Amino acid sequence: MYLTKPTFFSRMNSTGAKTTHDEYWHPHVDKVTYGSFDYTSLLYLSDYSKDFGGGRFVFMDADSNKTVEPRAGRVSFFTSGSENLHRVERVQWGTRFAITISFTCDPQHGIADPRRSWGRRSPAGGQEPGAKQPL
Repeated sequence: MYLTKPTFFSRMNSTGAKTTHDEYWHPHVDKVTYGSFDYTSLLYLSDYSKDFGGGRFVFMDADSNKTVEPRAGRVSFFTSGSENLHRVERVQWGTRFAITISFTCDPQHGIADPRRSWGRRSPAGGQEPGAKQPL
């Protein structure tokens, strides 16, 4: 498994969307939206009902939806295909913060692992820091 892009920080509040990508409340499939995604992880940085209202993460299912209430430090990890159609409820008040980190099984879509280049020098004859490596 490899890190892939985009990885992004999201700040959601009750203000209107400026672009189509800001309309987070629409149902979508990450693999369709971002072709390189095989797995999606979300790290929540704020708390539902304390820092913001609305903004819960909803997995959509024909039988019954499953809802995740964000809590600072909580991580959601799921496959990025059509089996996990989802959306985020519109934020009603406050601000919801999260980081999305994506993964791929295809080395061609992988990005350099940032841990491999922090403060390191290339060993003689070795692989360059930051080269794509499986996790």
